[in-house]
Order: sequence, then C-alpha cells, then structure tokens
Amino acid sequence: MPVQPLTNQHAAAPKNINIAVLYSKADEKYWDGLKKHFTGLANLHKNVRIWAATDVELGGEVLRETKEELKKADITLMLISPDFINDKIIDGEARFLLETYAHFSRSDEYRKNERFIVPVLLNHLYGWEDIYDEQYDIEDLRVFDKILSSSDNLDEAYARITKSLEEYIERINAKGVKVVIPTWIGFIPGIMYNDGFVRNKKTGLFQKYKRELQFTLNDDLDKVCDAFRAGEANLIWSTIDRLPYVIDKVRNWNPRVIYQASWSNGADAILARKHIQSVQDLKGKRVHFPLDSPSQTFLHYVLREHNLSLKDVQLVPQRQANLDQLSKAFIADERIDALVLWSPFVEACLTEAKDVHVLAHSGQYPNLIADVLISSEEYIGLNREELGEMLRGWLLEVRQFIDAPDYQQTAVNVLIEAIIRPLPAIIPSTIRESLVEALSNYFESSLRKVHLCTLEDNRHFFGLAPHEEDALGRALYNKFLNLEYPHLTGDPGLQWENIVDASLISELSPD
Repeated sequence: MPVQPLTNQHAAAPKNINIAVLYSKADEKYWDGLKKHFTGLANLHKNVRIWAATDVELGGEVLRETKEELKKADITLMLISPDFINDKIIDGEARFLLETYAHFSRSDEYRKNERFIVPVLLNHLYGWEDIYDEQYDIEDLRVFDKILSSSDNLDEAYARITKSLEEYIERINAKGVKVVIPTWIGFIPGIMYNDGFVRNKKTGLFQKYKRELQFTLNDDLDKVCDAFRAGEANLIWSTIDRLPYVIDKVRNWNPRVIYQASWSNGADAILARKHIQSVQDLKGKRVHFPLDSPSQTFLHYVLREHNLSLKDVQLVPQRQANLDQLSKAFIADERIDALVLWSPFVEACLTEAKDVHVLAHSGQYPNLIADVLISSEEYIGLNREELGEMLRGWLLEVRQFIDAPDYQQTAVNVLIEAIIRPLPAIIPSTIRESLVEALSNYFESSLRKVHLCTLEDNRHFFGLAPHEEDALGRALYNKFLNLEYPHLTGDPGLQWENIVDASLISELSPD
C-alpha cells in the first residue's frame, strides 16, 4: 500500500509543495535512509508534503491514487534500479511521469520553473540512459549517478540529494503566479487583492504559500496564447465568445477555464458618427474593430439581431491593432463611420470626438460578454492550493466593491498609480495631474458598465448551483461556438466539459 505522507509537529500548516518518491519494494531500505533526511527537510520547510508509494498490493484504486500524486508532484524522485525497471507497475508510472514532463517541457521557462524530476541511480544498470528514450531523454535531467558505488557513505549521498531538493523547494517558493489580463476593468478585484500589478508579499497567497502574484496587461490574444505556450503566463484571459479560438490555439497545453471574472454590462460598444442613428443605418458603412476580439463578436451578434448580414456592412478588421492608436484613428478620420471597442477606450473616443455617440452597447444584451481566466490542467494540479487561495482573496475583493461603494474610488486610485508610476520624473506635474483626472473619469465610467462576478455568479456560470439543469457558461459558449466557429463545433477537444475545471470554485465556501 502507499506509504503515508511524512508528518511533523507543524502538520496543520498549509502544504503547497508536493514531493513524490517512486521506488521498488526491493529498494525500500534506501528509501528508509532517505526518509530520515527528508523528515528534517519537511520540518524546515513547513509547506512541503512528501509522499511515497511502492508496488505492494497495488490495486485499481491505489494505482489511481499514485497517478494523482504524480500529477500534482512539484518534485519527483525516481530511485532507479534493476528492480525498479523490472517492476511493470513502477516502471509504467515512471513512463507516465516522463511523458507528462516531456509534454509540458517544450519551453525553457517551464523546465526551469515548473516541475522537477530527479532520477537517483541506486547502482550500476547497463544502458539505463536509453531505457526511457521513448518518453524522455532522462539523462538531460539532474541525475544522481550510482550512489551505492560512490566513495561517499550513503548518509553523505542522501544528504546531497536532500540539499538538491531544498534548492528546488526554494526555486518553487520564489516563483510568482503570472497572470495576463486585458486593459479591462473587469479584472480589477484581482489587482486590488495584489495591491497593484507588481509582486506583493502582503497577500494571503504569499503569507500562506510564499508565492507572489504578478499581473501583466496584454490585449492581443495571439500574443497572450504565445505567452501561455512558452510558460511565461500561468493564467490568461479570454472572453467566452473568443474562448473556442483561444482553446484551439493552446489545446496541446490542456487549457481549463477556472473562473468567471465579470460580465460586460455596457462596456462593449459600437460607436458611430451622429448621422448614423440606428444599427440599420450601418448598411454600406465602414466599421473598424480589432480582429479576433470581443468587439468583433459583439458587432457580428448585434448585426444578426437586427437582421443584417455581414455582407451588408463594410467590415474593416484591424490586425494586431494597438487599441489606443485605433481610437485615435477613429477620432481623427471621419471616413471611419463606426468603431467597436470596449471601456476605457470607448470613453476616450466619446470625450475627444465631437460627432460620435454610442449606437449599441452590451448593457442592451445582458449576459453576453463574459470574461474568464484559463490555466493548464498541469498548472492547476501543481498549484491547486495557491490558486484556491488567490480566488478566495479575489472574491473577497468583489464583495468589497459590492458592499462598500467608496472602495471603488480606492481601486481606481490603485490603477492610476500603477499606470503613472513608470512615467519618467521629467514629465511636468501639470501633465501628470491632467492625466490622473482623465484616467479617473475613464475608470469610474468603466466601473459603472461592468458586473464583477461573485462566487454565486460563478456557481451559476459553471452549473454548480442547486437544481441547475445546465451551466450558463456552457449555453453561451456553445452559442458562440456555433455562430463564430462552425468548423470547430464537432471537435471533441473543444466541448465545454473538456475545457472546464470548476473544482476550485466548487471547493470555495460562501464565507
């Protein structure tokens, strides 16, 4: 049966770093020797949990437990010997582990920072480097080679291994949770939880798990997906209407939707020159919008609702558009009849262009544009406790926005400070003051056009509410999948049940 996790006097402390040990029953005495050193390691690092399993009476349930432990192990030791290789179950688990590692180790960022596998060669084993070639070039990992034939005594060898594990633990503790979000007010509770964009040691996430949180702005979904694939982003944003596109681009990383951040409640809008008084008046007119964005989806949806085909309008998608430049071009060029964007760019256009008004907005189409957070199945498994703590703190911030109206101004000030801080000191104070005033107006207006999602909203979105027949998110996702991506509707990898992990939300209590 599996060896129980090592415990210590601090067993009640949160444990977010998991170490798994794979070995053959015949080599149990070597694990017993290592375990003495590891007990000290667990006492020194209170957030470490150590788990080990052997091949003794491995049945179906135990085998599943072993796989789950390996999935969530930040560090795995494989005590390799002839008995290890010849044991079909242990050898099979090792191959499963290496295949998983190989799948997610395409980027240097992942290999440096995400998970660590440490082969320990107990004694001479001819050709051991080639045994797992089909799964991974195991010699590329940090290997402790033939410790039993070492001139050192075993305790010294065990101490070296333990010291290396401590280095890995320190690297894991030092890595931040990297979140990429758009220029959109709907993610402000997360920023408030972190007291800004940069790493903060005052959060519950750091106090419990020694992990910092870092937000980066990026409105370009293609670049966001690139960062996710490269291991440079652990959580990324998407709107549910663009979700099939995003999932398709990062599907090899097993993406999972874990949280709904907000609903657009008027923030997405079609801006038009004042001589265009109705959606029907858009016939034959030039309409600009950023390609592959929520604005594109919103425009398509509104046109369909008014019985207009996409061919009735001169659609001018802007590839890799800088949203600020897109806004300025619309303000300056009256040949552009309409522009589709979201807050705060909408407010900028309305302020600076005299002949522009809102033709349609998402407040007229409730529960249409939703913002979600995505992570990978692998990252969720390795960081379940951390993500749960982050979402708990995020949702507490949402309650602050709802229960304390004055808190919104505090939040706006945090956003403005994050934007103003990097500006060169040479910029005159008068310019800074005018910028602060403009930003304050934009963000305050944006906050009135967003619904920040509570835990209850998330339960409805993921279909976790009592007596709920279907998830609100599923119905909306399928609508956009059919409307915008008909070529992907039959793809098994893009079905709702295969792209969602609601377990983190389900584990959070209303308190």
